[in-house]
Amino acid sequence: MNRTPRRRSKSTEHTPDRPESNTRLSYAEKVRMLLRDSLIEAAADALARNSWAATRMADIAAAVGVSRQTVYNEFGNKDELAKALLLREATRFLGEIEAALDDWPGDPVGALTAAFEVFLRLAQEEPLLRVIVGGGAPGHEDLVPMLTTQRGDVLPFITQRLSDHFLAEWPEADPPQVLAYADAAVRLAISHVVLPAAKPHVTAAEVGRVFAPYLLQLTSSRPAKAHR
Repeated sequence: MNRTPRRRSKSTEHTPDRPESNTRLSYAEKVRMLLRDSLIEAAADALARNSWAATRMADIAAAVGVSRQTVYNEFGNKDELAKALLLREATRFLGEIEAALDDWPGDPVGALTAAFEVFLRLAQEEPLLRVIVGGGAPGHEDLVPMLTTQRGDVLPFITQRLSDHFLAEWPEADPPQVLAYADAAVRLAISHVVLPAAKPHVTAAEVGRVFAPYLLQLTSSRPAKAHR
């Protein structure tokens, strides 16, 4: 059994399944949202204690105090529940990545370097994130397709959100090229979680140097400032 500690995510964060906070919800919608949050949290707790392959929908239902059919009614199947969990965790860590990017306005190379280091450190410190991104323990391999293939929505969600963030910073940049850059950066970051080559700050600095010529061309920015 893999006993993996985890930090609880804030249940109020926005995910693709959650309406924006200023949307007026009916009582029934609020109840359903609470149920969905509780089931996703129970799934995260189950994943922290055991492998996903060994986790049963009945276990998740029992943890929340509902029937197994209720879980199926909400998510359809175990794959969809896993996808909802992955999207929630992706949303949480994306907030930290975006904060790192925002610390380097006007310096795309510095922003990439900082964000890459934050991501790699989070993957070291957060076992659940490491499992989600890299299938980081035996028994969790069945989560990887949810992230990396057409079966899942997680990787496109991460890539599109980062692309949107970049375009807000670089409004004159070509959107397809920005999307391609975001996709390449995300896939490279995941590869360094799965097969780390050096400490996060070393890897991040190397990635920044490799991407620098392309980023400066993409954004038509002035030469990057010296990194802090």
